[in-house]
Amino acid sequence: MELLNKEEILSIAKICGFNNVISWCIEEFPNKVIGYLGDHLKLVIQVESKGIRTNLNLFIKCMPRLDKWKAQYLKELNFFKKEYVMLSKLFKDFRSIEASRKWRPKLLFIKEDIFVFENITTIGYSMPDHKETMPLEMLRAAVKSLARFHAESYIYEENKSKELGRPYRIWEDYSEYLQEPEQGMAWRNTGRNGVIDFLKVFSRFKAESNFSRHLDFIIPMLYDGALALMKPSSEYRNVVAHRDLWTNNILLKKCEDSYHAVLVDFQTVLYCSPMLDLSSLIFFNTTRSDRYNYTDELIDLYYDTISEELLIKDIQINEIMDKDTLIKAYNDSIMFGITQAALIVPIVSMTEEKRKQIFYDPENCKKANVVSRGEYFIEIAKEDASYRKRVLELFDEIIERYIYPHESSQHRPDKH
Repeated sequence: MELLNKEEILSIAKICGFNNVISWCIEEFPNKVIGYLGDHLKLVIQVESKGIRTNLNLFIKCMPRLDKWKAQYLKELNFFKKEYVMLSKLFKDFRSIEASRKWRPKLLFIKEDIFVFENITTIGYSMPDHKETMPLEMLRAAVKSLARFHAESYIYEENKSKELGRPYRIWEDYSEYLQEPEQGMAWRNTGRNGVIDFLKVFSRFKAESNFSRHLDFIIPMLYDGALALMKPSSEYRNVVAHRDLWTNNILLKKCEDSYHAVLVDFQTVLYCSPMLDLSSLIFFNTTRSDRYNYTDELIDLYYDTISEELLIKDIQINEIMDKDTLIKAYNDSIMFGITQAALIVPIVSMTEEKRKQIFYDPENCKKANVVSRGEYFIEIAKEDASYRKRVLELFDEIIERYIYPHESSQHRPDKH
């Protein structure tokens, strides 16, 4: 199947400033696991201008071409449709920001199942190591870009409200694409059950009386609570939230003594409290001691950055959400952040080889997504001590927060 025809290639080249295309090719990336919810490919277009030939190195995201089950699964979840609508419609109405305030790669071409972007890896951006947590400077860069992304929702809504002469919210026009698909529940339930299975084997609390019964009762309640938080909030001003900001969806570039981050893959967007993004970003990418040391600073940084972005458009942050309200919203979002991390961290902490074995084998992929993945996590944890340590630290924090808060409070380093 031809992904892009000649006319489409010519239009992409023109957007990049070239009218004469010599040739083009599409190549696989060396690391296939880079694309968990789709195929990621390199597009190389050779162009000529004034007798000089140049290669345009671009990035393609498309529906899985070889794994029929995964392609059908993604269609049922509507993930590509979500991202298509965001990129082709809503985000086109957001400001186009470059340089140090840029928060996403430039889109060059789009149709429903194929997106072409600038390839920012050619200018020094790369993904953090998925097996490690992120150091503070990387977290700071990610939080700044997250705040700039969220600011666009507020700016768009405020501008639209002025045009209409009434309060306007993005939910009015995009609700179909900004909620959790019904079909996504199987993936969440499978991950939730994996958390329970893992804790029954490895938790330091497993000798407590009625431990298994408490797990079977309370963990599903927590995931139900997190699901409720994924809906538009009636208490806090909502934004278009990414909700999937682990290392595969954050690219970073070293800039002197700091980093700059861009966010990618908007296929699981929601319309909800902005703090779901901040709390999940922090829980995805930190150790427990890091959360104790960094969370207050990252909340402050988020607040300061979004305040600056809004002020550029003469919008006062206090008209949207004051600092005390934002802190309360963060604390309210922790149930989502920690339970969502418990779904994601066991996957991202695997070695590349293990992830390939599970997610690039059609039968294993189907099982891990909608049947059971606890046995995979347990098997890896028995073989890999660093994997077991990272996953168990997060999972046992859930136990300490929500099942045995009094017994374990003296051991907890948590501020939030």
